Amino acid sequence: MRDLLSGEAKMNKKILGAACAVFFTFISVSANAALVSRLGGAAAYDTVLDITWVTDASLNGYDTWDNQVTWAANLNYLGFNDWRLASLSLAAGVPTGIATSVVDCSAVTELACRDNELGYMFYQNMGGILGDNKTGNQTVDGVLLTNVQDDYWSGTEFNSSYARHFFFNFGNQHSFGKNGNDYGWAVRAGDVSAVPVPAAVWLFGSALGLLGWVRRKAG
Repeated sequence: MRDLLSGEAKMNKKILGAACAVFFTFISVSANAALVSRLGGAAAYDTVLDITWVTDASLNGYDTWDNQVTWAANLNYLGFNDWRLASLSLAAGVPTGIATSVVDCSAVTELACRDNELGYMFYQNMGGILGDNKTGNQTVDGVLLTNVQDDYWSGTEFNSSYARHFFFNFGNQHSFGKNGNDYGWAVRAGDVSAVPVPAAVWLFGSALGLLGWVRRKAG
């Protein structure tokens, strides 16, 4: 009887241990992950900022700020119509509109940089430092970003005449007259292919169910 109980305890520990290992490995990977390919490589989900980028970084070409904002807002692409320009300033996770000062990602922590989507792409996802040139095709976490240009409008205004833009050929940011021309990079909130119950969570639950079944069987 003692040997039977001992064997059952060992089996329980193995099942629970395996489930915990997979579950916490998944949590760790999720916490450290950055870009994940979506929709056959046409989009990339940022697991930290919880936004999805189009991977063609010059989808609309060169244009004024007003035209780029309008383009992004009316973009119907990959089955979604809620795109916008990437922002340089966020408040409570929402693009703010007008911002007289924005986070400089070259001089702050990763956590603070999360308030600057374009800066986060350059400094955190692409691993750039001030002075780097991250234009052209860039592979980030196995995701191919194509046609990255020198300068991008953000969706963040400076005032009624100027808006914020970011340079991927150097890593700096400025305000620029809205009638000037820059590229626009479209993003949308959330994941375009979110799974309600991650596989690792499902496995953990299944292992607990198996553990219960083993106990009932032994009883």
